[in-house]
Amino acid sequence: METNHIPFEDLPITNRFMFALVFSHKHIAKPFLEALLGIKIFDLQEPEPEKSTENSPFSKGVRYDVFVKEREPKGEILRVFDIEMQIEDTHELPKRTRYYQALCDSEALNKGESYRNLKEQYIIFICPDDIFKQGRAVYRFKNLEIGHPEHELGDLCFKNFYIFNEYKDVAEKSIKEYLEYFATNKATSQETKNIERQRQWYLSDNETRKRYMTWQQELDDMVYEERERTKAAEKRANEEKSRADEAESRADKYEKMLREHGLL
Repeated sequence: METNHIPFEDLPITNRFMFALVFSHKHIAKPFLEALLGIKIFDLQEPEPEKSTENSPFSKGVRYDVFVKEREPKGEILRVFDIEMQIEDTHELPKRTRYYQALCDSEALNKGESYRNLKEQYIIFICPDDIFKQGRAVYRFKNLEIGHPEHELGDLCFKNFYIFNEYKDVAEKSIKEYLEYFATNKATSQETKNIERQRQWYLSDNETRKRYMTWQQELDDMVYEERERTKAAEKRANEEKSRADEAESRADKYEKMLREHGLL
C-alpha cells in the first residue's frame, strides 16, 4: 500500500481526513444521512471523527471515519451510524462491514444487558467505483431468509454502499446531488454548498494544516509498520519452510541409509 501525499491546499472532500473533519458537524451529517437513507432523524449526538475502538490488546482495532448516534428527547439512543469514505478498493470491504458491525455491537451493550437493547445500525461506505460490478450506484444490504427473501431476519443492521462516480444513474435527486459533489467537487445544492463552505474553512485554518501533517505521518507510520509485519511474516514462513525442507532431507538420508543396510 502506497501513501498519496496530497498538498493540504488541494485536499478534496473525498480525502478521508477532510471527509472526517467536515462530516463531524451534525448540520452536515444530519441532512446527509436523511437523504441517503430516506429517514427522518430527530437529533444527532455530535459526530465523532476518526473514532477508534479496540476490544483488547490482542484484537484488531478500527478507526471509523465518522461515527454518530441519533438520540431521542430523553437522551436514549435510537440509531447508530458509521460513515466511511473509501477511495481504494481493497477487495475486502464487505467483510470489513461485518467486522465493524461486530465491534460496534460489542460496545453497545453493558454486561448483563439484553440483546433486545441493540439499536438500528447503519454502516455506510462512499466509494468512487462499483466494487460489486453490477452497474449500479446504490447498494443496500440487510439479512433476509434465502428461501423466502420477503422474510427479514430483523437484526436491525443495514450495510449501504454509494458509488459516487455513477451519480448520473441515481434517480433520487437528493442522493444524486451529494454523489455528484463527491465526483466533481461541484456544489449544486444548499447542502453540498454547506459542505464546500466547511471544507474551505478547514483549508484556511492553520491548526487543521498541522493536524493533517500529523495524520499523514501517522498514516505513513501505519504503512511502514504493516510492511514490516508483512516482511516479518514472510521471513518466518521462509524459515519454517527451510526447517521443513531440512527435516525432509534428513529423513530421506536416513531412509536411504536404512535401505543400503537392508533394514527396509
